[in-house]
Amino acid sequence: MIERIRYFLGVSIVIAVPLGTLYWLAIHLWARWWRRWGRVRTYFTVVPALAALGVVLFHLRWLLLGADLGTNSILIGIALVLCWPMIWLELHYWKQLDISILVGVPELSQQGKGRLLRDGTYGMIRHPRYLSAGIGFLAEVLIVNHLGLYVLILGAVPLVYLVLWLEERELVDRFGDDYRDYQRDVPRFIPRLRPRLRRGRGGQPRP
Repeated sequence: MIERIRYFLGVSIVIAVPLGTLYWLAIHLWARWWRRWGRVRTYFTVVPALAALGVVLFHLRWLLLGADLGTNSILIGIALVLCWPMIWLELHYWKQLDISILVGVPELSQQGKGRLLRDGTYGMIRHPRYLSAGIGFLAEVLIVNHLGLYVLILGAVPLVYLVLWLEERELVDRFGDDYRDYQRDVPRFIPRLRPRLRRGRGGQPRP
């Protein structure tokens, strides 16, 4: 049973990590161009290309999984511990999101700039989705314990940082000084449990 679980999780990582990273890289890298192109044409361009890549990744799954390092109870225990902060983040930030945000509609919309989330979980950390996904994938990699997945995760880290940089650049483009203030007030990855008191002009504190 555990071997089947490890295999299923391994294949899901081999497919989900590259496709998710490349999707958001494409969206944020060419966000201005996609807006002129239109949401429908954007999705009909990006999604089929990624689906085709997903088929290729599935056929290469054994090569990408690499050597099986075996079931390791210690690593599984660490993974189960990591699941707790991931679940906490998921339960909290999902309350603030809708499907349009999850698929990148605000980034592609030509009408309005959308809504800047800065309360709740987003008042403690700027990117709870990325942190939760990173913790979750790391937990899965520890459970699966295949050599290729460790290489995949390490290779994905610089690409994810590039996606974050592009996303924040795009958010500054949309929200201007409001997002720059948010960047100063709220950390990117390490949650701040107590909100920082912001100061307006003249040094007066403001919420």
